[in-house]
Amino acid sequence: MLKNKKILSAALVATLSLSAIPVFAQSGYFNTYTVYEPMNSSSYNTSMQGITVDRYNNNIFTAKLNATNGTTQLFLTKLSSTESNRTTKLLKNSTTGSTSSDLGHANDLAVVAEAGDTIADVYVAPMEDGVKYANKIIKLAVNTSTGTYSVAKSYVLSYGGENLSIGGITYSVGYDKFIVKSGKRFFIGNFNEDTGKFDYEATFKLNHTRAVVNGSTLDTTDYIQQGISYYEGNLYVPMAKPDVNGNASNASVVTTYPLNIAETISEQKNTTADPFSKVLYTNDNLSFRVTSSAYSLFEIEGVDFDNGTMFFNTNRSDGTQQDMIATFNDYNTNN
Repeated sequence: MLKNKKILSAALVATLSLSAIPVFAQSGYFNTYTVYEPMNSSSYNTSMQGITVDRYNNNIFTAKLNATNGTTQLFLTKLSSTESNRTTKLLKNSTTGSTSSDLGHANDLAVVAEAGDTIADVYVAPMEDGVKYANKIIKLAVNTSTGTYSVAKSYVLSYGGENLSIGGITYSVGYDKFIVKSGKRFFIGNFNEDTGKFDYEATFKLNHTRAVVNGSTLDTTDYIQQGISYYEGNLYVPMAKPDVNGNASNASVVTTYPLNIAETISEQKNTTADPFSKVLYTNDNLSFRVTSSAYSLFEIEGVDFDNGTMFFNTNRSDGTQQDMIATFNDYNTNN
C-alpha cells in the first residue's frame, strides 16, 4: 500500500476517477515532434530506457542503461516552458555513492508524489535483467533536493507459480492503482507492503493484430514492447518496429487503448472468466508514429504526461548518439 499521506478521501477519489474517463480526449494522427531536452552527453549511458513525469513537482525521471556492464543511470530533468530553465541532473545512489546502479533493464518507470514533496517514490521495471532485482519491481526513494536516491523496497508479481519479468509500469492518481505489464499480459492492482507482493485485482491483454494507426489497420504483434502510460482514461503503448534482424529500426508508434480501471476491476471481481479474457482494442481516431529518414534508429522507449502534453524519450542515432526527451507537436489532451 502507499504512504498514509497519499490516502485520499472517498469524495476526492470519486472526483479524480471521473476525470480519468476519456470524454474530451483530443483525436487525430500525430507524427512530428520537437526536442524538449537532449540526453546525449558523453557522461551518459547510451541506451535510453524508462521515463515518468512527476506532474505535481515539474520533474521528469528517465533511465539510461549501460548494456556492457548492465548498470543504470537515473536522471532528473526539471520541466519548464523556458528552454534555458530546463536542467538535467544525473542522480547518485546514496548507499553506494555511485551514479550507476544495478536496476536491471529499467525498461519503465512510474512515480508517486504529492505537490511539494522532495522525496518521490519512483518504481522501476527491471525485466529479467540485473543481479539483485531480476524479475522484481524496485521502489526507489528519490530525494529531488539532494539529487540522490536509495532502494526503499522491492516486490514480486507472482503468477502461475513464478515471479514474472516486469517490463512496464504506470500509476493512475485518480484510481490509486498501478498497471504493470509482463510480456503482453497486464495486471491492475497495488503493492502489499507486508508481503512484498503486487496484489492484482484485474487482468487484461491488448489486441495487436488490428491496431489502428492513422486510420489504417496495422499488425503490431511482432513490434518491440516498450513502457506504458495511463492518462485520462487511455493506456498509451509505445512500440518500435523491428528491422529484418529483429532490432529496433527508425520507426516507432504509440497506440492508445481506452481503459476504465474501476469498471474493469468491478467486471472481474466476481467473475469466473479466465484471466486475460478481457481484450482492449485501439482507439480508431488517436495514434502516433515517427518514421525518421534522418536517423537510422528512432526507438521510442516510453511516454508520460504533464498538463495534457505527451513527453516521450528515444534512442536516436544517425551514426552518433542523439537521444532525447521530446513532445509530439500539436497534441494536448486539454484541446
